[in-house]
Amino acid sequence: MRQIKKQAPPAALTEWIAANQNGPNCNYRSLTGELRRVIREALVAEQGCLCAYSGRGIDPDSCHIEHLKPQAHCKDLEEVSYKNLVAAVPKPNSPNLPYGAHLKANWPSDDEVAMFVSPLHAGCTARFTYNFRGKIEPANPDDEPARETIKRLGLNHSILVEYRREAIGQTLQAPKKGPASLDAKTAKRRLEGLRKQEEGNDQLEQFSFALICALEKHIERIQKIAVGKKKA
Repeated sequence: MRQIKKQAPPAALTEWIAANQNGPNCNYRSLTGELRRVIREALVAEQGCLCAYSGRGIDPDSCHIEHLKPQAHCKDLEEVSYKNLVAAVPKPNSPNLPYGAHLKANWPSDDEVAMFVSPLHAGCTARFTYNFRGKIEPANPDDEPARETIKRLGLNHSILVEYRREAIGQTLQAPKKGPASLDAKTAKRRLEGLRKQEEGNDQLEQFSFALICALEKHIERIQKIAVGKKKA
């Protein structure tokens, strides 16, 4: 999971809420298709073209508008509040996926919200770690909300794990060499590039946060091996 830093809502949404907030139709169902498109474009841009939950690459045509606080539990204007909206796979009216927004469904309720690590939470990225096989785990074994979020979002579903494993494997493999063959210098340069992407407003690589984690571990492993050889 990658932390999302919310930006100002699209002007079109702000204007729509202002015009409808005192009427009976100020709800998500009443948003026009054109306005939903504008919202998706804004969400995708602020998320670096990554799904809020899974980290898969998205564009405005391959995602839907997801409510962090489920619509079933929304009150007042929360259904159309931009701070409650993120972009997630898949696109509207697609078959259900066994992970992400579809699996999350109406979780969490108001009583369960403390167990949900939202992608808007400061420091949420650091609460998860990834191994070289693509599996996600709480960075702190005692972090029960992180563990519950992984479960509720299906972040260790075999499909997602395989996607991440493949991305990590490709990142750590030097051209024309075997698995995990990237040298430390190249790995550091690759890591710096990914971190710079995170700092900017550019399109991010799919699973970039998992790649950063894997590169950090890969570099640490190389350094430990080097130290061991010196001692020997």
